[in-house]
Amino acid sequence: METVKLLVTVPATSGLTRIGDPGTGVEEGSDWDRLAVILAYKDGPYVQKTIITKDDFDKLPNYDGREGVKLLTVDAQIGSAYIYGVTYSSDAQYNPEQSISDCKDNEQVKALTISNDYAGTDDNASAKFVSVATGYYKTAVSGDQPALFEIQVGGTGEIGSIPTMTLTRLASKIDIQWDAADAYDQGYTDVKVTDFTYKGKEYGRLFPEITGVTPDNQDKSWTFYNTSEISQRNGRVYHYTFTDGATTPSVTFNISARKDGNDITGSGYTMNFSYVLQQAAWYKVNATIKGVTGSGSITLSMN
Repeated sequence: METVKLLVTVPATSGLTRIGDPGTGVEEGSDWDRLAVILAYKDGPYVQKTIITKDDFDKLPNYDGREGVKLLTVDAQIGSAYIYGVTYSSDAQYNPEQSISDCKDNEQVKALTISNDYAGTDDNASAKFVSVATGYYKTAVSGDQPALFEIQVGGTGEIGSIPTMTLTRLASKIDIQWDAADAYDQGYTDVKVTDFTYKGKEYGRLFPEITGVTPDNQDKSWTFYNTSEISQRNGRVYHYTFTDGATTPSVTFNISARKDGNDITGSGYTMNFSYVLQQAAWYKVNATIKGVTGSGSITLSMN
């Protein structure tokens, strides 16, 4: 065994962000209580897992006086290993701790998934969701893919050779705002966005940037209902999701209105994302409703 020094950075706690309608505060990056450090060895089916609490992580010394860069030591077997990290809440309904524990080799680690119902109906579900962060040791040569680190006898972890792992928030945020005011200028009345449905996947991946992994995933939808008259005409909602690195999601609006004394109901208007969602990205969509005619499909620009 060799004592390995590792530098770990997790997302800093941000101030309360005003999101939603009329706005709710989510403290991003702090509602986790476990950090899993995973060493997956190149030779042989062997994976070492070290799990520490957030309290213990916060007590670790800052490296070279740099705030937020923690110096962590773990005892590890000698050999070439890939190094991964995950923060999560141990009380989240679908936390990945058991999946991490079950990993036997590097291929299984690379393919680790996380449920898009991660925190279930927890009162702090959104805060827990955005507090999941992941990352792995990589170098300029490996680019955005994991790099091997050589754990050897003596000298491992000395200045200049300490592996650094930066964890990044995993969740993507879909932020949708709609306004039906223009439809009234076209002779419509009682215009309502009754609900909309986000269509994605049951699971995201803990490491979605790693290539060569084919996720075994099922389609899943989440429907959001607008129950007040004000929100049906003009509102804003958000949805957090974990990307699987392969799926392009869509959002379908259901709209109803009245015109010339008649009730009009469209069969749904779908906005399609043109690219796979990126980890830790914020997608803001503004929808202007001008009328209700049949159905439609729009491919969103991702510029």
